Amino acid sequence: MTQKNPLGLAAVHAARIADLFAHARSMMATPLPWPASWELKSEQTAAASEECPRILLLTSSLGYGHVRAALAIEAALRERLPGAVVRTLDFWSLMDDRVAWAVRSTYLQLIEQHPLLFDRIYRLDQRTWRDILESREPLPASIAEVAALVPPTSGAMSDSPRDAWHPSDRLLLRLLGATLSSRARGMPGNGRLLRLALVSWTWRRLARRLAQRVQAFDPHAIIATQMNPAALLSSAKRRRSMDVPTICVATDFGLHDFWIQPGVDRYCVAHESIARAQRQRLDANKVLATGIPLMPGFLQPPAAREARQALGLDTDSPVVLVAGGGLGLGVDAAAEKLLTSPLRLQILAVAAHNSTTHRCLSALAEHHRGRIRLWEWTERMELLIRAADIVVGKPGGLTVAEALACGRPLIATRALRGQEGFNVRFLEEHEVGRLVSENDLVAAIDALLADRLLLTRMQERAWLLGRRDGADRIAELALSLAGPRVRREVRRR
Repeated sequence: MTQKNPLGLAAVHAARIADLFAHARSMMATPLPWPASWELKSEQTAAASEECPRILLLTSSLGYGHVRAALAIEAALRERLPGAVVRTLDFWSLMDDRVAWAVRSTYLQLIEQHPLLFDRIYRLDQRTWRDILESREPLPASIAEVAALVPPTSGAMSDSPRDAWHPSDRLLLRLLGATLSSRARGMPGNGRLLRLALVSWTWRRLARRLAQRVQAFDPHAIIATQMNPAALLSSAKRRRSMDVPTICVATDFGLHDFWIQPGVDRYCVAHESIARAQRQRLDANKVLATGIPLMPGFLQPPAAREARQALGLDTDSPVVLVAGGGLGLGVDAAAEKLLTSPLRLQILAVAAHNSTTHRCLSALAEHHRGRIRLWEWTERMELLIRAADIVVGKPGGLTVAEALACGRPLIATRALRGQEGFNVRFLEEHEVGRLVSENDLVAAIDALLADRLLLTRMQERAWLLGRRDGADRIAELALSLAGPRVRREVRRR
């Protein structure tokens, strides 16, 4: 019997870790759709019309769905009121670039190699996190496990002009790592008090930086599309006595408990069933089922035949779109499986910002000429989805929302146990998709394509569930909340 070579396995593991770190570096290097260091209270802002509101969007560029949601809202705001002054602030710009790289790398390791640990962290409720951040509760053991994955900041190789903004963050990261390790066992109380103090102090530092940026821009309303900056804003508002209307926009088909924070005026969720559940514990008027905000192209997606013709596809042969979100996770593996289908599928694949996935897909496309159409990224996602019969992909909130808005079921072959658990349950409860193993993917797709009546009914249910006007509804809400502050400001001048 042949034995596995442990050195070979170690080399493969090391190569995978190196790929993850490189991926995190490429994520940091990918230009964001807004300036990394935008000038708050700029001349442009000062020169804007007196009656135009200033809207601040808070998001997180770790996971492109939150960014896409912010971009969609910005587009809707500018469509409704071209003179509005809109600024977007990325949560990661509040910290040192190298520390941000290390935390992003840790996140990628979690979702790729330690999904159960990621799920344990995600399931910590808002009360637990608040007690931790306010030094009232010891850190769970899972936090120490995550800390052990954090790479040294020296691996970031960052050339960003922001690289030296907050160098003390690197010392804090090293101190926290040391107190979570076995070295802390010799400290009084095994370092518990020091750990709590460091976590609480770090959170307060970030909240202070956020408050400074908010106060400099002086927005009339704030919209958050990710729960961490939303929670940080809540802390900043309490400590600095800031009174700014705040809207939280959840980008999954569920609402994690950490979203529920003091000082939030409205919660915008993906579906009425989610809103009903949240109204049982919140003021009913605070929770609105707006749908997840999508880019303008989803307002009126093209007909399927029109989309296929635009892409040069055979209009009568089955088409499957494979997408892995902004990280491009699992796209190459799913595409390779689908190539074994006897139905000779036309496969559309989006690698997104994942260079490793793109290389693998390019090799597949070269070997199977005419079977795979490959995109690194596209601003016409609605065109690809409408051209497909079925979407196969990682069930991120934006991916699910886009598929439903185009009337297409989604079959997932992998899912994060955390937020993507919400999305898989939603798909399965409404019979518009499900989670399957990679080994069962081809059978699941072939069965759907063979039963055209079942597929058509799934597509119809998806279309009815889809919300195409979420961004416009959120923009309207933000402008209505900002209105009274704008009028008060004008009267004072």
